[in-house]
Amino acid sequence: MIIEELRKSDEPVWDAYVDAHPQANCYHLRAWKTAAEEAYGFETPFLLARDRISGPVCGALPLFAAGTGGGYLTTGLFGAYGPVLADDPATADALVAAAIERTRARKARFLVVKTLGAQPPAAGFEPLDHWVIAKLALAGDPEAVWKRFRDKTRNAIRKGQRSGLEVRVGPRRLDGFYDVLAENMHRKGAPIYGRSLFERLLGALGDRGEIVTLEHGGRTVSGALVIRFGDVVTVPFASSRPGSFHLNPNNLLYWEIISRSCRAGAHTQDFGRSLRDSTALSFKLGWGATTEPQPMYVRAVRGATPRFDVAAPGIRFLTGLWRSLPRNLADALGPAVCRRWLA
Repeated sequence: MIIEELRKSDEPVWDAYVDAHPQANCYHLRAWKTAAEEAYGFETPFLLARDRISGPVCGALPLFAAGTGGGYLTTGLFGAYGPVLADDPATADALVAAAIERTRARKARFLVVKTLGAQPPAAGFEPLDHWVIAKLALAGDPEAVWKRFRDKTRNAIRKGQRSGLEVRVGPRRLDGFYDVLAENMHRKGAPIYGRSLFERLLGALGDRGEIVTLEHGGRTVSGALVIRFGDVVTVPFASSRPGSFHLNPNNLLYWEIISRSCRAGAHTQDFGRSLRDSTALSFKLGWGATTEPQPMYVRAVRGATPRFDVAAPGIRFLTGLWRSLPRNLADALGPAVCRRWLA
C-alpha cells in the first residue's frame, strides 16, 4: 500500500475518485483545501492511497494542519464531516495510520476524524458523540415535498412569503450573507470565520456553490451557503438576523433552498450538523428530516484528549465573554481565533 500526499499533478485524479465514490460528500471536495490554504495559510496534506506505484487510486482522506504551537490535524474544517473514502477496510485503516504518522511528524497535539454513522477509524481513538446531521428526502416536484410538511411549517412559510421578503441568489450576495452570519454568531458568542474563507471557498466550488439570501427593505436579513454534490444539496452555513424573526425568514429561506433543490433534480437536502437536543436540530426536524450520527474520533498524540464539550463551564465562560465584545471588535478578532484554535 502506498500513501502519498496530494500533488498538483494528481488533483484531477483526486477529483475523479471523489466524484465517483458512493460515500463521498461535498466536504471531500478540493475546494476546502484551496480555501484553507488561501484564507488561513494552513498546510493541507490531503492523502491518496494506491495499491502500487502509479496505480489507480483506492482511497482518499482530506487533512488540514490547523492551530498554533504544533496545533492539530483534522479531516474537515468547522462543521465538516464525511467517511474515510476507500475501496476496502484495509485501505481505510492505512489512510488513518498515515494521518496519525503525519500528526506525530508535525508534533501536533491530536488528530480529529470527523465521520458519519458508526464508522470508527481505528483503535486508540476516543469517540465524541455530541452531534448529528439532519437530512430530508426530496422529490422532483416541490409540491410533493410541500404536501409532506406539517400545517405549522406551511403556515410559517406563507407568513414569510407575505412579509415582503425578496429572494436573491448569486456571488454578489456574499457581503450581505456574511454580515448576517457574523451578527448571528456574535449573538451566540461564537467567533466568525472570516469573509476571506467564504470568498475563496465560493471561488473554488465554482458552479457547485451559491449564496441564497432574503432581503427586506433593501437589507439582507437571512442567507445561506448552499453546496451541490451529486444528488445531495448541503447547507453548511445559514443564519437570519434576530431582529427579523417576526418575518419568518428562516422558514422561507429553507423552503426556497428546498424547492430549488427539487427543481435541480436533487434527492436529498442535507441541513448540516447540529448538537443533539438543540433548538437548531428541532427546527430541522420540523421539516420532516431524519437524523444520522456525526461522531468525532480523537487520537491524542501529546497531552490529554480534548473533549469539545460546549456545555463545559470554561466554554460557557468564553462564550459569554465573546458575546460581551463590541461587534466590530469580535468581527475583527474572529478569523484569527478560528484559524488558531477552532477549525
